[in-house]
Amino acid sequence: IYANASDTGSTASGISTVRANVNNVTTGQTSVALTTTGGPFTVGGVSYSYRSASLTASNPLAAGAKSFTITATDVSLNTGGFTGSVTVDNTAPTAFDIQTTNKVAGILGRAEIGDTITYTFSEAIDPNSILSGWTGGATSVTLHLNNAGGGDTVTVFDSTNTFQLNLGTVDLGRPGYTSANVTFTSSTMSMSGSTITIVLGTASGATRTVGNTSNMDWTPSTAATDLAGNACTAATATESGAAKKQF
Repeated sequence: IYANASDTGSTASGISTVRANVNNVTTGQTSVALTTTGGPFTVGGVSYSYRSASLTASNPLAAGAKSFTITATDVSLNTGGFTGSVTVDNTAPTAFDIQTTNKVAGILGRAEIGDTITYTFSEAIDPNSILSGWTGGATSVTLHLNNAGGGDTVTVFDSTNTFQLNLGTVDLGRPGYTSANVTFTSSTMSMSGSTITIVLGTASGATRTVGNTSNMDWTPSTAATDLAGNACTAATATESGAAKKQF
């Protein structure tokens, strides 16, 4: 629990205690002490002066809004309070849709620099669960276009091409996009709401142009989590809309 509290005015005596009632989230915790020791504390870009010890939410805890209160008491025993709520989310995110787009004046059906692939989840995903330290802004990644017999695939690695990101695997629905594994270095990944879009960078080798259409299948990674920490299901999402040439 994080909070800010102040005692102002000509007769201010200073803050004595700050306490929280979070019984609706953690049963029995009606007067949790907050302290400035070790502060200030920054969470989600906001700086707080007070923090409680770590608490464990009740289990089970039904989904929905849960109210809490913060009460500050000054040295003269005057009190002031704040009432807020948190939302309990027990719903696991899922893969919702997968799409590619062709750059302006590009060759339809051939993966090229500037083309995009967009992953859409059922809800906003914690960017840090996709790539450690990522906050959702534009960042460099390495896209892999993998040659496969039944259907070429797409996977995504970090900028150093060392480890695979938690975006799972996309099956392009048919072979022919490449005759050998190709990496697109300096690709750019960014997040907006529940979607993650990657703009292809420079290819390490030649790609090919397909003649037939297909619908892609995306199998996400269960290591991806939503903002509440729920793990993504492994259920495959099929590209919506009519079959098309990818990229």
